[in-house]
Amino acid sequence: MKNRSRIALLVIVLFMLGTVSITAYQSLSKIITLVDDGKVTQYETDANSVTELLQQLDIELNTKDIVVPSIDTKIEDGMKITINRWKPTVNFVLNGERISFKTSFKTVGEIIAAKGLQGAEALSVSPSQNSAIEDNMDIIVKTKEVKTVVEDRPMSFNVIEKTTTELKSGETKVTQEGKNGLKQVISEKILVGGELIEETIKEVIVKEEPKDQIVLKGIEKGIQDALTGKNYEYTKVYDMEASAYTNSGGDGRGYTASGIKTFVGVVAVDPRVIPLGTKLYVEGYGLALAADTGGAIKGNKIDLFFTTERECYQFGRRPKTVYVLKDQSIDIASERN
Repeated sequence: MKNRSRIALLVIVLFMLGTVSITAYQSLSKIITLVDDGKVTQYETDANSVTELLQQLDIELNTKDIVVPSIDTKIEDGMKITINRWKPTVNFVLNGERISFKTSFKTVGEIIAAKGLQGAEALSVSPSQNSAIEDNMDIIVKTKEVKTVVEDRPMSFNVIEKTTTELKSGETKVTQEGKNGLKQVISEKILVGGELIEETIKEVIVKEEPKDQIVLKGIEKGIQDALTGKNYEYTKVYDMEASAYTNSGGDGRGYTASGIKTFVGVVAVDPRVIPLGTKLYVEGYGLALAADTGGAIKGNKIDLFFTTERECYQFGRRPKTVYVLKDQSIDIASERN
């Protein structure tokens, strides 16, 4: 009986010790809510302070992270602990468009991947993708883009100036107002980083033709060319005896005394009367360039170039009025053609 009593007493003592231990543990255990960068988790802990709790959970803090309440605060049951993680701000510039945002990514490459740009054609990234993120960092990204563009573009009108003796010298008058036209241009544009690098015009459709602006300009003394219909101002007039000549054989491929090829419009003169290079207008012949000489061309004589001998015979020899043009910049060959 004595042994049984001892055993029963031992069981009771052990039961009481276990109950006390459980009660003590339960009294030390606390339920807390941890919000770490927006992620909410509940823990049961016997930690006495926030610092001890973070150590138990192997949670590391950045020097700029903010913990509320502070890490030396005593843990209490039902406490809410919030960790506001510091995130650097980056300035992300994609093809010239700039946005700024905070990020938890560690490298530039992680941001590029998150933006879905890894497969972009001709991707250019500065700084390099393995660069560590720093606060207020500029990340410049350029991609190549090829696109077809359809756009309306204006067509500038031309200003045509005509001379007249009906106005005072130097006076001008617009007789027809100019108007821009309109065309549709279909082009292929290549852009890198949002900047146009190359443009290829694929098609142009004229939707409205431009209208020329016509301006009359008064000249003091002018002669109208029957061939071009233009009026030319002159500064001097000669009464001359005109003859005709052509190249030997009539091939029209000879050279003048001034070194240029002959063409209809070239005339031979006496350089003592009319210097070589002078732009002229010859009555009945048209615009002319004094570019040649001849042994028989002395004084007020002029020899007019024709392409064939037949034309020379038909012309023969006759008096002509020769005008020295005021505008010595005229391209005689171009005007006659």
